Amino acid sequence: MKLRILFSFLALLLFASSARAQQAPAAAKASFFTTYDYLTYAIKDLSNGSEPMLARGVGGTLTLRPDGVYQKRLTLAANGTQMRFDQDGRFAFAGDRITFTYTDSKGQPRTDQGTFVLRNGLLILTVQGYPAGNRGIYTLRGK
Repeated sequence: MKLRILFSFLALLLFASSARAQQAPAAAKASFFTTYDYLTYAIKDLSNGSEPMLARGVGGTLTLRPDGVYQKRLTLAANGTQMRFDQDGRFAFAGDRITFTYTDSKGQPRTDQGTFVLRNGLLILTVQGYPAGNRGIYTLRGK
């Protein structure tokens, strides 16, 4: 009888720890899906090895939803005005890789690829080839 109770108790502990282990990744991923404020944007010219060039007047938001839909509302200061870069599309990620798929201003499908790091509410996106031959580096803070 004592052996049966011991095995039942061990089975219950194993089940509880298994259920908790399965829930932990979902909780970690859930913090990724939110609205972020753009803090910085820099362009790294890969052809000459120079330091990244910081954009001025960076603002706006990036929303990443659990269903894979994103909404980008980026603003930059240029020539005394605010320039808007609005984009709606789909994103996917695996490991530290992320892709953004959308329709460009000419109606053509486009996919941007890059990497991301999410740490302490800060999201750093590094997007390859935007502008062409360069790398865009965005720093955002989750709301």
